[in-house]
Parts: sequence; C-alpha cells; structure tokens
Amino acid sequence: MKHTILNAKVLANFACTALLGSATFAYASSTVTADTTQTKQVTQEFGQMTPTTVSETTWRAISNWSTDSLSLLEFIADNDEEYQLNRYIDLLVRDHRDAEVLAQVQALDKNVLDLWSQAMAEASPEDNYLFTRYLAQYKPALFDQWLASNRALTLPEFLNQQSPQLYDTWYSEHAAPKRKGLSVLEYDKTLSGEVYAELKDLLNKLPVGGSRSQCACQMITPQTGSGHVVTNYPATPSNWSDYSSDNSGLSKHKLDFKTTAYGAFHSGDGERWSKHKVYGYDSSINHNSSEFYVKMLCADTNGYDCNQSNSCSGNLEVRGTYAARFNVTGQAKKIWSKATNSHSGDGAKFAVDLPGGAPEVVLFNKAGGAAMSYNTGWDINSVLGALKAALGITAAIVSDNPGSLLDGQLASDLITNIAGMITRSGNEATVNSTMRARFDSSDVSPFLLQPNEVYHFTLDSNARVKARGYGGYSDSHFEYGSSGAIMYAANQFTCGSNVTPPMPTGLWFYADQSGPDSVASLRSDVETWLSMQLNKPVSAAQPQGIVH
Repeated sequence: MKHTILNAKVLANFACTALLGSATFAYASSTVTADTTQTKQVTQEFGQMTPTTVSETTWRAISNWSTDSLSLLEFIADNDEEYQLNRYIDLLVRDHRDAEVLAQVQALDKNVLDLWSQAMAEASPEDNYLFTRYLAQYKPALFDQWLASNRALTLPEFLNQQSPQLYDTWYSEHAAPKRKGLSVLEYDKTLSGEVYAELKDLLNKLPVGGSRSQCACQMITPQTGSGHVVTNYPATPSNWSDYSSDNSGLSKHKLDFKTTAYGAFHSGDGERWSKHKVYGYDSSINHNSSEFYVKMLCADTNGYDCNQSNSCSGNLEVRGTYAARFNVTGQAKKIWSKATNSHSGDGAKFAVDLPGGAPEVVLFNKAGGAAMSYNTGWDINSVLGALKAALGITAAIVSDNPGSLLDGQLASDLITNIAGMITRSGNEATVNSTMRARFDSSDVSPFLLQPNEVYHFTLDSNARVKARGYGGYSDSHFEYGSSGAIMYAANQFTCGSNVTPPMPTGLWFYADQSGPDSVASLRSDVETWLSMQLNKPVSAAQPQGIVH
C-alpha cells in the first residue's frame, strides 16, 4: 500500500515474517496399497480441470479483468478517508465483547496472531477494535471469512450505503471489471483476436473425465519470455570480463572479473593485483530476480465470474531456498608490500504480494559474506551495509522470539537478518563461508488460495565485491556463488456442489550458479517436496516446469 492505514506508532515494530492461512494438513499414509492409491488418484482427477499455461497477453487480460487497479483500502488511505474505515470497524465490533472477535477468528485460523505481536505491539488481542483493523489490513482473506461467518457488511457494502459518492468514485475508476459483473471476453473492446480466441478456448475447456459444471476453476500460469513458468532476470546465463592494465614503468595493475546469472541465482569470480600502485575495485551486482504468479480462474463458459459463495478455495503451499558461498584470499607479504583486502557479499529476499491491500510479506531476507584485510582502513561491514540497503533487510533478529512462527525451535536458515561477515586479518589469508535462507509454508501454514485473485512471489538477490591493495605487490581474489529453488503446490480444494474443481498442481524453478548446492541436490529437493505436497511421484528433470 502507498499509505499505512494503521497509525505509525502502533506499527513501529512491524516486520512481516508470517503467512495467511490455516494449519498444515495431513497426507495419506505411505502404508496405503498401490491399488488403493491408484483408485484414489483416479477418483481425485475425475471431473477436475488441468492447469493451463497462457500467453503473456492473455495473462494480462485475465489479471486486468479480475484485479482492482487500486484496492478499496488503498483508495481510502490515498484520499485521507480513514475516518470512514474507523466508522466501519466501530460498527463491526460494537456488539462483540472483548476477545470475542479474536475467539471467532481463531476458530477459522489458529495462527491469526502471527503478525499481531509485531504489528500491534502496543495493544492486547482483547482490544476488538484494533484487532479488527489489523485483520482488515494484514489478514484480508481471513477478514473476509470472518465477515461471511458473521453475515456482516463488507467494507464496499458499508461505503456504498454510508458514503456513496466515495464508493462510486472508487468503483467507477479503480474496481476490477470482474467486480462490475463484466465478462472477461467483453470488458476490453481492444482485445486482439488471438487473445479472444485463447480466452474462449480456456473457458470452454473440458475437465479430465466427467462433465463440466456451469462454473469451472483451473490454475493459470503465464508463459514468459525467459521460461515456461518463471520469469528470470537476466533471462539466460551470461559471462563477461573486465580487464585493465597499466604497464608504464614500475606501475602495474590488473583486474579480471567474470559473472554468471540465471534468474536470482548468480556468481562472480574476480582477481585483482597491483605492483607499486594503489588499485581498488568496488562493484555491486543488482537486480538478479526470479518471479512466479499463482491464479485460480473460476468462471462460466461465457467468461463471467462465478458466484463467490459457490466457488472454490484451496491451500497454496510455497517453498523457497537460497544458498550462497563465499571465498576470498589476499596476499601482501613481499618486500615493500603495504596492504591488501578482499570482500565478497551476497544476499536474497523472498517475498509475496498478496491480493488486496495487504502489504508485501517478506518470507526470508538474509545476507552474508567473507572478508580478509591487512593494513587497510576500508570498512569491512560496508559490503553488508550495501546489501542491507539494497534488499531492505531488517535490523531485527527474530531468533530470540519466534512466537507462533514455528511449532518448534526457529530454524537458523529462516532467520530474517544479516547473517554476518566472516573476517580474517593478516598479510596472507583465505576465508570461506556459506549463507543459507529458506522459507517453507509447511513449517507454518499454507496460504489461503481464493478464486480469481493473483498471488505474486519474487526472489531478488544482490551481491557486492570489493578489493584494494598497494605497495610492492598485493593480490586479492574474491568470489561468490549461489544456488536454490522456488516452488509451489496448490491442493486441498474445497468447492461448491456446482463447481468443477481444479486439479492439484505444482510449479518449480531451480538453478545452480557455482553455489553450495548441486543441480542434482536441488532437483531432489524439488521432487521430494512436490511429491509430498501432491501425494504422487514427481519428476523435475528440467530446471523449471509444471506438474499435475
């Protein structure tokens, strides 16, 4: 959101480290016989919609149809109409005793307080007013569930009654065509014939076995220019070198630096030396990124939004891993050698942009590095400082108080913080270190997957290298490399009696760019996790793909 609905004082300690959703679910026992498993699988797939990969233009058409250009909460904040939200919350909670709203919401999701201790540090959960405001902003899907269970007015309904001019302005200028009852086929008269035909085929697709209900739901994935399911920046691996030298008399220096990248995963390998000359190198490697979208399209054959009370919801399980290794060496031990240093750092942020006005939720955010120094005044922590600024890493370390994030002890690779710089001093030194970050919704709870909403996940990384030396002879070597994977599984769908459900499906992307984890181990991680989530064998021989 552009503005914060809840006041700054209340939100002073806010840091997103948790998810929307309900408790994790149990899977069928591995002792089930092969025949029973096969029968169950056939039963599950009968009458279900397979996932569909659509062109980027068709994806944009579907997203523009179903997504508000500006959420109602954002519109209220942007137009300084917060008092309207206050009136609405007052109306919702006036008939509830203290802690009653909390108890009702916990019956829907026991992890509802995941963000409360940080977002609302100055209020107790028994404060119905503040707790309900917290729900509206930070747990919108759960807030909608609570409203439905209490047959309460939604915010759009309230504003339509109490402030029709404000509501009409938002509705006419910012509400999604889906919300206005328009068909995905007809809302945009400028749709090309190719997009219209692809949408028509999509809406008339038949399920696997059985007959199609009036409403049908299917998982949609955009096809990208850099791969079938995941957008990567840069799109393909790349190499480059930077070389310079000065052979004038006794002054000599040289730099050779090579990088590769595939999406968010990247590597760098550099060598700097100088003779009788001060010579340094400082470079940040920016915007290496991978992203994927999740959407469950629910519509009839004419392209109209299904009745929400008679549609589908599901679980969205997500896993992201990032591992980086660092190696630096330096030498300044020959006669007249004065100084040398070598720094290498890397960090990554995995985050999700949820539907509606909820702010971005950071799932992990971590950086680390290695450094050696000898007789130099350079600030070793400047490398990590640059990464902290680039990635927006919070200074808070949550390992001391994990709260409801995990049932057991907080895993070290889930910590949201700077992992630290491993340093060593001396005129000849070598330093090696490794940093790992991981998020797995199985450790917390799944996202609640709602129909016709877009969930956007992004893994961003940023690296920095720095080296300098002078005197008779100085040498610096600096390198980093990373590897990891991102994946999701959509399953456990609950649909109305007249709705054809989607087929459980998964998506993955993995890569190794001289990181700690090999392609073989990454593939094994993807296959193991998706097989567990989808309760069937999964082969992930390619770096990215879809399975159902």
